[in-house]
Amino acid sequence: MSYATLIRQIEVGEGLGFVDARALGAALLDGGVPELETAAFLVAFNQHDPGLDAWLGLHAALAERLPDFAAPSGPFRTVVLPTYHGVRAHPHLTPLLALLLKRFGIPVLIHGVFEGGGGTAAAYVLRELGIMPCSTTAQVNAHLQEEGIAFAPVALLSPGLAALLALRARLGVDGWVTRLAMLADVLGEHSVRVTPVASGAEIAPTREVLEALGGHALLLQGCEGEAFADPLQRPEMVLMQDGQWQPMYGAQTTASVLENLPEMDARATGAWTAQVMRDHLSLPLPIRNQLAVCLYAAGYTEDLNQARAITAINGFGLGVRALSLRERVGERGA
Repeated sequence: MSYATLIRQIEVGEGLGFVDARALGAALLDGGVPELETAAFLVAFNQHDPGLDAWLGLHAALAERLPDFAAPSGPFRTVVLPTYHGVRAHPHLTPLLALLLKRFGIPVLIHGVFEGGGGTAAAYVLRELGIMPCSTTAQVNAHLQEEGIAFAPVALLSPGLAALLALRARLGVDGWVTRLAMLADVLGEHSVRVTPVASGAEIAPTREVLEALGGHALLLQGCEGEAFADPLQRPEMVLMQDGQWQPMYGAQTTASVLENLPEMDARATGAWTAQVMRDHLSLPLPIRNQLAVCLYAAGYTEDLNQARAITAINGFGLGVRALSLRERVGERGA
């Protein structure tokens, strides 16, 4: 494999075929490409989309190197939340979305980086909430099964991917490596991948890749590229199930005015998140909407309208009562 030839091929806009991209992805993830050429690939991919076949090849290379995470047994799909950016202008609400889903009995796997690139990382807020990163695959599986939530750092998913992300930070480019991490199918069929993109320009190519991969995925322009909806202005949300796309919510045309959001630092966000969960405070509308889509996608309800009804009051109200009813039925049957 000639790295120089592949780099030139990408730079002139020819893209890569599946076989070449898979082989290149394997070499990059296994640390088999010299650092100078690796940096050149990062820059080239950041400037030129390599095409659908290339994305599928890179995804295949990563999939072959992922650990054996196992979705918990049960009636609901596990929701997978990637976190690879950090936020600077908003409080980080990925942990809130995760805890809301857990409250409804939906297992949640969060995977991502420890640092926020100068902003607030989800890992910081998770730590404030007592959710620590797992260190082994067995620990991830045990936490999912027993606690309903787990945080897997990217180095546990793939040391090679973690190394590429570290080089990304050194180079100051944030392109295909992050997108590849967001697309990682870490749990397979019995899961729903929340797949955020950082800009509207990424929606169409990401949608094309997800459609080719199949499975279940929620695609949205995430808040600063993270997996939660902007709490001030809901983005468009579309859901893919078995290769078929369904529009869930349109984008808000005007921003909301919210007074109860916390400060952006991790400690304040963690304390506010804990209070929201404890006191059932009202949620920002975009977060309630995203929660409803995730409940439907995970199989908690038969359609989106039921999920909307459950979350209509404040994100908890009807859902908490429904969950309590299920618990009482279970107790009577025990």
